[in-house]
Amino acid sequence: MIPPGLGIGPGADVTSLNPLLTSSLYNQEAAGLIFQPLLWVNRYHEIDYERSIASAVTSSADGKTYDVILRPWVWSDGVAVTSADVLYAFALTEKFGPAYAAYGQGGMPDIVANITAPDAMHVHVVLKRAVNPQWFILNGLSQLMPLPQHVWARYSTDQIWQAQSDVDFFHVGDGPLLPVALNIGIDAVFVPNPLYGGARMHFSRFVLKFENAEGQELQAVQSGDLDMSNIPFDLYAKALTLPGDDVVNLPPSYSWHELIPNMANKTTLFFADVRVRQALADAIGQQRIVDLAMHGLGLPVYGPVPPYPTTFLSPAAKAGDFPVGYDPAKAKALLAAAGFVPGADGVLIKNGQRLAFTLSIPAGQPLRIEIAESIQQDLQAVGIAMQVRQMEFNQLLAAMVGQPQAWQAILIGMNLGAYPSGEELFAQGAALNNNGYADAHMDRLIKQSTDAPGMDGLFAYQDYASAQQPVIFLPNERYSVLVRKGLHGVQDFLNPLGAWAPEKLYCTSTL
Repeated sequence: MIPPGLGIGPGADVTSLNPLLTSSLYNQEAAGLIFQPLLWVNRYHEIDYERSIASAVTSSADGKTYDVILRPWVWSDGVAVTSADVLYAFALTEKFGPAYAAYGQGGMPDIVANITAPDAMHVHVVLKRAVNPQWFILNGLSQLMPLPQHVWARYSTDQIWQAQSDVDFFHVGDGPLLPVALNIGIDAVFVPNPLYGGARMHFSRFVLKFENAEGQELQAVQSGDLDMSNIPFDLYAKALTLPGDDVVNLPPSYSWHELIPNMANKTTLFFADVRVRQALADAIGQQRIVDLAMHGLGLPVYGPVPPYPTTFLSPAAKAGDFPVGYDPAKAKALLAAAGFVPGADGVLIKNGQRLAFTLSIPAGQPLRIEIAESIQQDLQAVGIAMQVRQMEFNQLLAAMVGQPQAWQAILIGMNLGAYPSGEELFAQGAALNNNGYADAHMDRLIKQSTDAPGMDGLFAYQDYASAQQPVIFLPNERYSVLVRKGLHGVQDFLNPLGAWAPEKLYCTSTL
């Protein structure tokens, strides 16, 4: 049975359909429906060639050169997809520079010395230095995708930037779906691409509906306006009791929550002492956060590599042997060794400065509020005073990126690339290193993880980062969705790395 359409509640608005400029996960998911990557990475961090335009990738022994073979593929207007479209897209990333959403990940685009098209079905990439091939293929080469040069080349980069939410601009794609409407704040509507080179769709229309308040999506599923919706954690227990629908628990996201301590703010220079950061990590009961705030649907995280899948965990991490963990007595001892003594009100003090700070969190997010409240109680128990302040998400991001004196600590989530190296995160001057963290040994280990073949460098980096706590690593969650009876394939549709596979969704006659 092919239903007239599927309605999905993605959790937030889609505001951009340009895959080069999509800075939010929701925009990335929507853009990924329109444009097909050369390399499609599955939930196990492997290349799925059935969903990739590339049919094969080979690299030199030193990881400096790469050859990509394309398979026959066409744009939705019937024009052939060629290597020239890949080179055109790469040239756009260079023109956009830091505005390119994945700038710096996998070294892209600056690491590329030369990219050429020997013929219409081959792309040849030469890097400026020898690197770890596994790292570059998963984090760098996977960013390459064709874009329709025969359509886009008539526009300037500024015009392309301005057209991010213009559905008419994206009328030609090579992915499974094509957009027909984007009503920001309301919905985005897609239809199957009739010339898509992959598996066929089992529906005639795909709608992302943007609800403005938690609970509205669940009501929409119950009423039949939506077929699938994210379940807010504070409504998880209620969702389990809703009749006629299914709760589907998904694998953990490849991410973590993090408490970012600001070492660049003059009022919180105490965060620069690694013993203070370790004490914060030791004071926080992550399992309680998982049990209470996430209803048991999460995993504690103590380092920069999430625990699922176990592919990239170091031997120590696989054994659960971390330098930090829930140990309030150890936290108190670390703070005492760092020179802090109890003040008159019980808050620790050193050289006249109280060990106190304000944690900024995104406003209106019950999960983050519950996490913050749990952390607040745990820190108070070891003599640290933490206040919680809610801020609008965009305001919080602006402060984090460009106003180091405007915040002391931030609670936010971090999504990772397929290969969990830290070049974007913790290297000095990295794009996402906004809290003043700097450590020469960390820089060397990150470089080893990206440049040396094998995973020994990655293991050394993650073990050191676990001890350093450049951010205080916190649990990652397992998302849950409410699904109408009769809709199947949800587990395979939603990839923890953010890429959707809509062809996996199918319906029975009961929907």
